[in-house]
Amino acid sequence: MQAVNGVDNRRVRLNAVRPANPKFYVLLEDLARIQDAGGIGAGVVQADKVEKLTLMFRPNLAPAEQDTALDIAKILGLDPGAREFRVVYGGVAANDKEIALLTRSMVEVLTDISSEIAVPEAHVAERRVRRTSEADLGPGGPVPPLIRIASTVDRPSDAFVAVPYRGYWFSIDDHDLASKHLLSSLMFLFTFVQTGAKDAAPVLTIPTTR
Repeated sequence: MQAVNGVDNRRVRLNAVRPANPKFYVLLEDLARIQDAGGIGAGVVQADKVEKLTLMFRPNLAPAEQDTALDIAKILGLDPGAREFRVVYGGVAANDKEIALLTRSMVEVLTDISSEIAVPEAHVAERRVRRTSEADLGPGGPVPPLIRIASTVDRPSDAFVAVPYRGYWFSIDDHDLASKHLLSSLMFLFTFVQTGAKDAAPVLTIPTTR
């Protein structure tokens, strides 16, 4: 996700990394807290013969979850008294009962993840790659990378996956469950962008005479 109602996530560009809006990480924690409590759900409703995605907060939330829901409403500029919000694609919501989600392309997802690879200092010195970006600061301190990819001269002995490149091995440790899970999720997402269609083979027609 790149943005929710204009609250921006971290953005990686060619020559720079723009940190996320600090409220973005607070929003993630709030949403996770209320989701773990079973206080949030999604559904599809019919309106004017058009299917619309909605996000709903359970009306009988516990006091702690009610405070969390109010915090979410404040961050996103939502109506604090509403319990149902329309979900749309975009950077900015049209009103206080709408949640606009600006999603990332697969290229943007991979670009963001690649910025956190522990690249060799030798490659940085040779100007082959930009230095590994610093972590954003969240409510609890530095935000850990979504995936940890190390670089070593020697081939790692206990890696989940290891790839050689320009004299170094880039790998994910087999004990790093979070990184293994994310890599597997990325591979699954790639199945959505693969159409499976194959181009028709060219046909060569040769005229003949009897």
